[in-house]
Amino acid sequence: MSDTTQTESTALGSGVYITAFIILFIILAVFADLFIFILGTIGLVVTFAALTESKGHGADHH
Repeated sequence: MSDTTQTESTALGSGVYITAFIILFIILAVFADLFIFILGTIGLVVTFAALTESKGHGADHH
C-alpha cells in the first residue's frame, strides 16, 4: 500500500453556494414545467440546507 496523506479541502465561500443555487434555480425556472419546477425547488432547498448544516457551524460563532 502506498503512504498517501489526505489533505483537507478548503471550504468554498458562501457566495459560491448562493451563486450555484441561483443558477440552478434559474435553469429550473426556464426549462422545467410547473410540476418539475416545484419538485426541483424543494430538492434544491433541501440539498443546500443540508449542505450548509453539514459545514459544521459550531459554537465558535456564538
